[in-house]
Amino acid sequence: MNAVVRELPPAIEPDPKASVPQLSATLRLGTQGWSYKDWVGTFYPPGSSASGFLSFYSRVFDAVEIDTTFYGPPRPETVREWDAATPDGFEFTAKMPRIITHDRKLHDAGHDLLEFLEAMYPLGDKLGPILVQLPPSLDYGERQTLLDFLELFPEEFRYSVEFRHPSWIREETVELLHERRLAWTIVDLHSMPRHVALTTDFTYLRWLGNRADVQKLDRIQIDRSVELDQWAVKLETIARRVQRIYGFMNNHYAGHSPASVGDLKARLDLPHIPPASLWPKQPGVQQSFDLG
Repeated sequence: MNAVVRELPPAIEPDPKASVPQLSATLRLGTQGWSYKDWVGTFYPPGSSASGFLSFYSRVFDAVEIDTTFYGPPRPETVREWDAATPDGFEFTAKMPRIITHDRKLHDAGHDLLEFLEAMYPLGDKLGPILVQLPPSLDYGERQTLLDFLELFPEEFRYSVEFRHPSWIREETVELLHERRLAWTIVDLHSMPRHVALTTDFTYLRWLGNRADVQKLDRIQIDRSVELDQWAVKLETIARRVQRIYGFMNNHYAGHSPASVGDLKARLDLPHIPPASLWPKQPGVQQSFDLG
């Protein structure tokens, strides 16, 4: 498949009466992280302990973005636990550690890069793309720094690059990622334009929101209905141009990321398991489930 390197129209207004056609790409939707105590009693069963979170999560969603790797490579026993807790076919994506992207700002980062990738390697087929989230302080003037850093990437992994400075939004950047088979990370973030570019056979989306808007993470607090309607139409367009789509919701996008993923899946007519339907049954208690 030839990659599409031109951006989609900046705004796609959905027809509220139109249904979303069957998606032609493989779509993996999940959340950014899973270790949130606020989810107990809303997503996780009441009384759940952290040791069972990932196993339960993997019964509802088939992919997750690992947020903790941003703070450093995981220990080997932690990676083995992730593998054991999830079924075959589940996928993890992982944020590159901040010591590489934010502290070193891509300079002299070869040792740290290899240490991180070696830590993730045991996940095998369960490891999806590596997310390279660049800091807002890294602008297009550091293009050569990025080029030099990309030369260090082992080819057996796939990568998606996220830019946090608007100066990178230009055709030269799109062409650069296309040449190297790297994905442009599409972000819904208050501080960045919503720029959509498809540069290889997969794409990576992140719905981020604003941390200042949400404190407790147990319920939807921001109405994102209009945005999700628009994203559903955009995803149908994207799905005709790539083979695989990864998309991950942050809690701060609307307040409770598992519900946001469910809302988007409903718009895409994708199957979704209500988490409460997996909770242990309590004798004599009539249960009802929120399908949202």
